[in-house]
Amino acid sequence: MTAMMAVCMVAAHDEAWFRHLYAEAYRPLLAYARRRVDAATADEVVADTLLTAWRRRDDVPEGSERLWLFGVARNMIRNATRSSRRRQAAHDRLRLVRPAEADEPVAPEVGERSTLITAALAALSEADREVLMLVAWEELSHAEIGQVLGISANASAIRVHRARKRLAARLGRLDDASAGEGSAS
Repeated sequence: MTAMMAVCMVAAHDEAWFRHLYAEAYRPLLAYARRRVDAATADEVVADTLLTAWRRRDDVPEGSERLWLFGVARNMIRNATRSSRRRQAAHDRLRLVRPAEADEPVAPEVGERSTLITAALAALSEADREVLMLVAWEELSHAEIGQVLGISANASAIRVHRARKRLAARLGRLDDASAGEGSAS
């Protein structure tokens, strides 16, 4: 076997590995990203995550490829979010110099319970929101969440438990406030 044949065989093996990885992980990664950022950013995050997997093939742990990809995507989302905040801050500074000509449209209201849950989630820390979304939306186990976050399964279970308690407390306070407003009317 020539060196060229060996290189071709390795390339074919890597291509087959990547095709399988793509088929298994693309949709879950896209759903994960779209629940956290806008559609265009989510598409970029998934593309960059898969490109990272291709480039760092030897770093991807065998048997945990999907979880490794979630970890990479999580970091890319965090980077994209920081960039977006910087852009928004610059936009806000420019807006002070040049006031807007018209008010921005207000999003239509959604169900009251959904609004309360959204408000309660928004009041939590980013870390709490992340573990709750990994459990609820990505349906990951504590061990899998641990791999994504780079912590033990036990630490993951503790974080999920504490985040759920904090969410329940926030939701309770919002429910009480909402009920108080409703009885005052």
